[in-house]
Amino acid sequence: VSTQSTGSCWITTSIAVLGVDMSQAQCATATAADWSCLVQNGYTFAIIQAWDGGYQQSQYIAQCVANAWAAGMQHVDVYAFMCPNCGGNNPPSTAIRSLINSLSSQNVKYGMLWFDIEQCSGCWNDAASAAQFIQSATNTAAGMGVNIGIYSSSYEWQQTVGSASAWSSLPLWYAHYDGNPSFSDSWAYQFGGWTKPAIKQYDDHGPCGVDVDVDYYP
Repeated sequence: VSTQSTGSCWITTSIAVLGVDMSQAQCATATAADWSCLVQNGYTFAIIQAWDGGYQQSQYIAQCVANAWAAGMQHVDVYAFMCPNCGGNNPPSTAIRSLINSLSSQNVKYGMLWFDIEQCSGCWNDAASAAQFIQSATNTAAGMGVNIGIYSSSYEWQQTVGSASAWSSLPLWYAHYDGNPSFSDSWAYQFGGWTKPAIKQYDDHGPCGVDVDVDYYP
């Protein structure tokens, strides 16, 4: 946020910022130098995978988050992909408690936990049971005092939970790889009851030769 003088008064304007997100596998190969290069190229927030389905909790999460902060990232969040047919993910309340307690015991500093809702082969059943699974997971995290949000896309959401809109009060991080860091693509985030997103994942590669997706936050 910056302020500008108009002569008779001051107005406040918002400056959009760019960030990156990394999967568990991407995080495993990112060095401290990679993180520094990303920051030097103007990327100021990071969202890092903390739980990956049947692989469960990332063994790299504490170091990756520490590297992101040390490089100068201004905000660091984590995300979790969970599914009912993935080993160690059911019941979701147990999996979420395990993840959050582990992050706490490792002193992992993060702002939000985003729930990654998307398809994978054999991961989900019908839309109704998928919604119940997600509801249990999000309720558990919120009950533990964690700030939460939803990551998905129009297609992935509809394939997973259909027209369910129970989470529309939560922040939405949506995916649409159009290479455009803006919310001009309103059709791409108008699903699940959302009318305004928080973050957009707009491309699947960034600078520095680092394997990341890139994101926009207005």
